[in-house]
Amino acid sequence: MANLSDLISIEECVEVIRNSVAAKNDTVKVLKYRVDKIGGQLGYLGEYAYLIATVEEENEKPKELQYFMKFLPFTDPKQRAIIEEIGMFKKEVITYRELFSEFNQDPRKVTKWRPSCWLMRDDLLVMEDLTSMDFLSMPYRSDFNKLHMLKIFDSMAQMHACSLDLEFNQMKGEKLDVKFGPMLYETTFTKESSWFTAGLMGIVEVALEGSKYALNTSNKERISSEMVLEMDKIYELMEPNDRFQSVVVHKDLWFNNMMFRFEKDPNSGTIDYDKPTSCVLIDFQIARYSPPAMDFLCALYLLTRRDHRDQYYETYVEYYYQALGTKLEKLNLNISAILPWNQFVESLEHYRLVGLLWSGVLLGFVNLPEGFLSDLHVNDPKAYHEFCLGCRGQIIMDFFRKDSYYRERLLDTVEETLEYMFNFQ
Repeated sequence: MANLSDLISIEECVEVIRNSVAAKNDTVKVLKYRVDKIGGQLGYLGEYAYLIATVEEENEKPKELQYFMKFLPFTDPKQRAIIEEIGMFKKEVITYRELFSEFNQDPRKVTKWRPSCWLMRDDLLVMEDLTSMDFLSMPYRSDFNKLHMLKIFDSMAQMHACSLDLEFNQMKGEKLDVKFGPMLYETTFTKESSWFTAGLMGIVEVALEGSKYALNTSNKERISSEMVLEMDKIYELMEPNDRFQSVVVHKDLWFNNMMFRFEKDPNSGTIDYDKPTSCVLIDFQIARYSPPAMDFLCALYLLTRRDHRDQYYETYVEYYYQALGTKLEKLNLNISAILPWNQFVESLEHYRLVGLLWSGVLLGFVNLPEGFLSDLHVNDPKAYHEFCLGCRGQIIMDFFRKDSYYRERLLDTVEETLEYMFNFQ
């Protein structure tokens, strides 16, 4: 059986601790360390653990420090080979090592929007443990309210502002994809990505077998004959575009890729998950150099239901733009000169299909009952890999019929996608 402690050496533990804010001198000694696997939902692109090190500094008592570890699949050679071939894990490593290290980190000008990373290896990342800083993920299948979304848009705006600061202030206007292109390539929205194309076919399955529009015979025929061609437009949208100002975008802003601090009851200490006070973004393995509208739309469609979107859309557009402008001003940049309001609004409509299709693909994958994919991975690896990279239709429609939450969230985005594509009423 694989020994997780073999993932990291004692010398690397020392490097982690010396790089972190916990110890900034050369007197620190690592007395011992262990690696504890984190249970729960399996990550498709990696596995997770805590690095727990007992350290001693000069004239101080030994203390225990905990860090978060993310590493290439350690227990599934087939999945590891797939991820290595795609290059998504290595892409995130390089993004942390070479790109984020260049971003402005002055706390007087930049608010915290991501975790700090202390060790970067092609198969391993060690970063600060956000849970020890009172950051938590939202409970599974919880709805995001207006406060959640404002905090997310604020962190997103900070990430984008740092990107623009690097491009305009440090690189004097040179486009980031010229220098950082090798780490900002598209890994997901491609015809070669079996994972993504399987998800698109899952959307078609729901459209034909579960949407209200398919009850009309002529509509159903149109969906059957035209939807794949309509969806193929996403590949052209992912091509580099000089029409709109681009930034480094996260692009993967589903519910597990951000963590919040929450208000607590002063008497009982109970966490109020409806009242976030701050947010950080995590997992940057599919980051791109694209217009900020792409992040805005992906977050909007992945995290909210339609009635929420309809109610708050204009509010969110204005809030994000104002937040970006404020953060750019702190970095001595003028948003009107870099990303005029009209250009931003135009880009939102231009990239709307990206948000719609990405939400359909991802929600069909991540909204399955908690633990289902982990159990499938353990008990039937062949079926698990077939679902990930082959055909998802049978499992998607099975849970679509018997799981109301899964059905409602998928229909919410699939039916809006059909209206967008075909003007169905």
